Amino acid sequence: MRNEPKIFKQNKLKNLILFLISSVFVTIGILMLKDKTLMGWFIISFFGLGIIVSLIQFHPNASYLKLTDEGFETKNLFRSNFTKWDDVKEFRQGHINGNKMIFFDYTDEHKKWISGKKVAKFLSGKEGAVQSSYNIKTEELLNLMKEYKLKSK
Repeated sequence: MRNEPKIFKQNKLKNLILFLISSVFVTIGILMLKDKTLMGWFIISFFGLGIIVSLIQFHPNASYLKLTDEGFETKNLFRSNFTKWDDVKEFRQGHINGNKMIFFDYTDEHKKWISGKKVAKFLSGKEGAVQSSYNIKTEELLNLMKEYKLKSK
C-alpha cells in the first residue's frame, strides 16, 4: 500500500516573530548611530540579515518538508535535501536549546556527508535532524515519519 505524499509548510508565525524582533533591533542599531558607535553598525548588519531571511521564508516555495514513499525532502531557503527512508536507522524526538526536533542517525551504508555527520554527532549526539517549525506538531510528525519508514520496507 502506497502512502500519499505529504507536504508541510513552514510555520509563518515563527517567521513573523523573527521579522519583528529583527526589525526592533535594526531600529535600535539605527538609534545607536547617533552616538557614532561601531556596535550600531554591527547590530544593523546582523539583524538586517534576519529581516532578509524572514522575508525570504514567506515565499511559498522557500521552505517545506515533503514525505514520500521513497524518503523525505527538506527545503530551506530554496535549498533542498532528500533522504531515503532506507538511509535512516530510526527517528526519535529530542531538544536542542529548548527547541523540539526529530533526530536520526544514518545507517552504516550511508556514505554521503561523512564529515558533516561527524560534526553533527559531536555537537548534538545525532547525525541528522528535522526541525520542528512546520505546520504539524512534533509528535504527530515523528509518528508519521516512523509510519512512512515502516511502510517503505
